[in-house]
Amino acid sequence: MGFDPSKFFIGLTDFFSILLPGALLTWLLMDEVGPAVLGDRYANLDATLSWAVFLFASYLLGHLVFLLGSWLDEFYDWARRYTLNRQIRQLALRGTLLPWFARFLVWLVFRNERNLALRRAEAIKDQELRAVKGERAINTFQWCKVVLSLDNRQSLSVVQRFEADSKFFRSFTILLLLVLCTWPLHNRWPPVGFAVALALLLLALWRYMEQRNKATNQAYWSVITLRASTKTDTPVAAPPAEAGPTHAGGVVYRRKHGRIEIVLVEAKDDPKQWVLPKGRIEPHELPRETAVREVREETGTWARIVDELPMVTYTVKDKPVTVQFYLMEALVHGRQKDAFRKHAWFAYPLQAFEEEYEPLHDETRQMLEAARPRLATPADHT
Repeated sequence: MGFDPSKFFIGLTDFFSILLPGALLTWLLMDEVGPAVLGDRYANLDATLSWAVFLFASYLLGHLVFLLGSWLDEFYDWARRYTLNRQIRQLALRGTLLPWFARFLVWLVFRNERNLALRRAEAIKDQELRAVKGERAINTFQWCKVVLSLDNRQSLSVVQRFEADSKFFRSFTILLLLVLCTWPLHNRWPPVGFAVALALLLLALWRYMEQRNKATNQAYWSVITLRASTKTDTPVAAPPAEAGPTHAGGVVYRRKHGRIEIVLVEAKDDPKQWVLPKGRIEPHELPRETAVREVREETGTWARIVDELPMVTYTVKDKPVTVQFYLMEALVHGRQKDAFRKHAWFAYPLQAFEEEYEPLHDETRQMLEAARPRLATPADHT
């Protein structure tokens, strides 16, 4: 068997995920804990015995730190449940949005992650394990690693490398947390050290979650690509098309300086035309979710659904398009995903807009007319 640098790196990282945090924790606590455990013998240890005790304590404490660190995976799983797809669904169905600091913390790690790769990998797993009724016997990430161990060990090494990095920073996070919790015991430590340790804790936690996210996504991407390139495997069946809307969007309003404003975006094919934000309904997505997602992507605005408006049907390139519109109230304004297309807020009922720009599309005029009773009643939105 030849030397494999990748396996050596992973093994070394796993080793230091245990030994290094344990050694550092032993060094930090030995003057306080050593005499309490060994009594008078602690001061009389010779060099060889001191090293033996230090290594044993480091290995033991390192394993305990590693064990405590496994609980951070629960925190990671909780945070991942609130990625962008969950926030969109929660706003679409419940009309509630995560607090800004929670959205910011999730964004730091997951950015605009919508778990699309996870859903696709999970669909592949369910299809392949359905014959043995094992769809729920193993989680998607572990199943992907098993598949890669059998079919593509090179891709598995990449996943394991990210995972090894995440384990190291996971243990380092627990170590720093223990140091902060025991800080009052260390009277000789300078106060500024507490701030430094806290900053390192936050950075280590951030790095752990980022590397774990890379490991899981890399596993999903690898299996999806592997199955797509394997002709002998049966492809994942696409869900059957259902009757109903193909697109969804919103008439999004806000109240500013005592007046109502409506947001419009440039049309994709003609920047001179301004239209309501809308987009195609993706597989396994409710029209309400599509409306919230498309409004955010095209305008940067988080908006809640106030009412359902009529559907409108028209033809684009000889293909029928049916759009389900909603009346939506702007909650939070941010940065739009589609930066190439401009968006702007215009005073309702848009007479000034039509004097300056191209006439409104028939669908836009129709939706504004349908929304007029609600927009004209301020009491409904107080």
